[in-house]
Amino acid sequence: MAVYQERIPHVKQQLPKKRSNRKLLFILLLFFLAILVVIFIRSPYSKVSEIQVYGNDTYTKEEIVKASGLNVGMQFLNVWESQVRENLKSLKGISAVSLVRQFPGIIQLRVEEFDRVAYTTTSQGQRYPLLQNGEVLKQVDFSKRMLDRPLILQWNSPELLPQLAKALANISPAILGEISDISLTPTAYDKQRIILHMRDGNEVRSVLYKLDQMIVWYPGIVKQIPEGEKGIVSLFERPWFVKYGTPEQTAADTDSGQSPDSAADETSETSGQISAEGGTQAEEQPNEDQEAESERQDQTDQSTEINFE
Repeated sequence: MAVYQERIPHVKQQLPKKRSNRKLLFILLLFFLAILVVIFIRSPYSKVSEIQVYGNDTYTKEEIVKASGLNVGMQFLNVWESQVRENLKSLKGISAVSLVRQFPGIIQLRVEEFDRVAYTTTSQGQRYPLLQNGEVLKQVDFSKRMLDRPLILQWNSPELLPQLAKALANISPAILGEISDISLTPTAYDKQRIILHMRDGNEVRSVLYKLDQMIVWYPGIVKQIPEGEKGIVSLFERPWFVKYGTPEQTAADTDSGQSPDSAADETSETSGQISAEGGTQAEEQPNEDQEAESERQDQTDQSTEINFE
């Protein structure tokens, strides 16, 4: 009997197949996830409910949203930052944009715009901003907005506008805010001669290629001008000031066609010359008689001597 039992082969007990159970659970999980996705897509939470715009000044919120291609009601998960950035390239005044999603349904557009440094005007009264990159933005008319930048009155050389924009962008906001208008007044000696009318009533004459370097002296010059006096502040190689209504102003206007150095030399003989070292230069000329001496003294009394440091 024992011999027969030894000849019967032993059958191994089979364990339950766990892999089949796991596969079934995985299929069920996918099924329920698919159901949840369908429910989410059909629910209001899957739609864009609000579009917020931050950092805009040149463009309105409506203009930016329209150009971005976004709209309320579109799929929240179907919003791509790269596409929005590409769409907003049509707005030349925007330099950068970022997109932020906030659940549920809120899209935030954070834009950065090029700074406005001046305004140009047309014969029809339209006013367009000159941006810091040198481009005149004709997409937006600023004629009904507050004038918060200098106004370009006369400028017959459009190729110099990028250079003007660069110079104005380098000027501090405090000084830039004091400039009322700018005109290009080329001469035979210098095609980049400019005139700036300041909001305090003074007139500044300089050259475009040195404007951002020389205009920094203006606040210090104004502090040393006697109260109530207004005139011409010339910012060439050597700054000097001439009061309005004096013979020296007439001489300065007559010399406007000369080179900056020669005009400064001739006018400074009778006007108060501003020196960066802190002195006032003047040359005394011999007179033939007492009457000429008296006349020279009267003219000297009309001009203002300024010690500028």
